[in-house]
Amino acid sequence: MSERMLWLGDYTGEQGTGRGVYRIRLRDDGTPEAPELAVEAPDPSYLALHPRGDVLYAVGELTDGLIMAFSVTDGMRLLGSRPVPADPCHLAVSPDGRRLLVASYTAGTVALQRLDAAGAFDGDPAIFAGSGSGPVTDRQEGPHAHHVLWAPDGTVLSTDLGADLIRAFRAEDGGLRPAGETRLPAGYGPRHMALHPSGHLYLVAELAPRVLAFAPGASYAELKPLGEWSRPEGLGAAIKLGADAAHLYVSTRGADTISTYRVVEGGAALEPLGEVPCGGHWPRDLHVAGDRLYVANERSGTVTAFRLDPRPVPLGEPLPAPTPVCLIAG
Repeated sequence: MSERMLWLGDYTGEQGTGRGVYRIRLRDDGTPEAPELAVEAPDPSYLALHPRGDVLYAVGELTDGLIMAFSVTDGMRLLGSRPVPADPCHLAVSPDGRRLLVASYTAGTVALQRLDAAGAFDGDPAIFAGSGSGPVTDRQEGPHAHHVLWAPDGTVLSTDLGADLIRAFRAEDGGLRPAGETRLPAGYGPRHMALHPSGHLYLVAELAPRVLAFAPGASYAELKPLGEWSRPEGLGAAIKLGADAAHLYVSTRGADTISTYRVVEGGAALEPLGEVPCGGHWPRDLHVAGDRLYVANERSGTVTAFRLDPRPVPLGEPLPAPTPVCLIAG
């Protein structure tokens, strides 16, 4: 494995015990060392790195939501912050490093923030406000944007857990222009997505025990359902491809498992290979680094490491970490 460090996002307020963004260094065998505080920040529950690796972006998952940019090469100096609608929970940088997408869960919005050549914020974000609801009344009373993704053709995709939709947009100078939507079965609650090199899209539902696959039509604004596969009962969380894109890994909170699927039919289908315990409680996020898998176990306050063979095999002891909810490459 080539990665030597992970960034960890957490909760710092009433929901957690963290203080901000942490670094986790990795030993030669891939086992993690104790987290080191990199910078104090309020509720940085999701992180993203600029393609150059020199700027780290974080949400502040607060009622008065915000996004923050830190200089990795200048001692984690704050480059700036911007307000966004309530409870931002995910963000993604465009491949060219000039735009940032932000999903705000409670507000049900998707924001498009311009970035300058240095990766700092340029102007204020443009906001798209979603609408809709679903049958799970305690979770789907309104729109809940949960995940944002840049498709290979430039289409912006966003899951809406509250409205059972994958929304598609075109990113333009003035903001996000709606380009289409894909409706999921009622009550599924789409959470996170993963793109396969073949072009196929995988999605984990949070509220239904399902993993789904899609193929793009003329563009990613037109997704064609290919099939769905089961996962354990509980709340779906993270979905990540293995380094060789031959296997897919999904975490389920409550069941506290990691499910493994073999990618077959050129990416158009999945073959379930079973589940293993996540090594903690409430596996909120996963990160794959070569033949290693790392799990952020929110409620047990641990990060667990696994060797992929291709199913996860425990590697070392659980590492204490402050309310870990996000892991990305360093």
